[in-house]
Amino acid sequence: MASLEALARSYKAKKAEVSKLRRKNQDNLKAVLSQKRRSSSGLASLERNKESLARKIAHAVQLLNQCLAQRESITRLKIAAEERLRHEQDTQDSVRQQSEYGPQEEKAAAQERLKFIDEKITELHAQMKEREATESRLANQIEDLEKLKSRLDMQLKKQAHARPGLVEQLRSSSKAESSLRPRVESLIKREAQTSKTLQSMEKKLAEALAKRKSAARKAAANKARRKAAKKKRAKRKAAKRKTTRKTAVKKARRTSRKKSSRRTIQNKKAKRSTATRKTPKKKATKSPAKKSRKRNTQPRSRRR
Repeated sequence: MASLEALARSYKAKKAEVSKLRRKNQDNLKAVLSQKRRSSSGLASLERNKESLARKIAHAVQLLNQCLAQRESITRLKIAAEERLRHEQDTQDSVRQQSEYGPQEEKAAAQERLKFIDEKITELHAQMKEREATESRLANQIEDLEKLKSRLDMQLKKQAHARPGLVEQLRSSSKAESSLRPRVESLIKREAQTSKTLQSMEKKLAEALAKRKSAARKAAANKARRKAAKKKRAKRKAAKRKTTRKTAVKKARRTSRKKSSRRTIQNKKAKRSTATRKTPKKKATKSPAKKSRKRNTQPRSRRR
């Protein structure tokens, strides 16, 4: 019994120790798996972000090239318009001189030509103004696109710097998982085996305790039975002693009564003998009183 209890206690302590180790290794495995998931998801998101950033950078570069081409075209058109404007202004000056200093018949034609030149100059000024506005708008767009491209390039560089760390985390977490997983599985099997052995030991201990209790109950019942039998025997002995005492008392009374009756009879006989000695012998008839006395005395002695 004591050995079973000691074994059960040792298996309980062993199970507690194995459970503690299993929980600790399981917590470590959970941490490693979460780190592995984070690193793998981080790498996947980096790849997705890299592709997205590459597409955004390509789109920004395309827009930037278009804006630069448009600005170059606008600049060329602006330069051409400025040259045309200078040419028209020079022509305007020469025609104005002709209209002022030329003959009378040429003045009217010069006036018409001046009006046409003024319209052209006004049109060129409007075109130049429009092109300047377009150029300023394109310059702002180019500036914004260059800022966007530089920001996207910085993000891409940051992701490129973060990738080696995530790769290292993934490699280390995979290595830790490969070492922790079999250890956790072996600890789970060991815990199950220990709990199974502990259950069998507890079952045996319970059976032993039940046998011990039943034996104790049987012993108590036997003790109570023996005690009751002893009491019964004592009662019987006491009753026997009481009956023997009563019978002894009765016998003593009977013997005392017999002795007293014998004494009285002897006394009476002695009296009679003394009376016969004093008086002469006569053959007389027995009186009825004597007969009745004899009859009365005889049954008394018999009763006694």
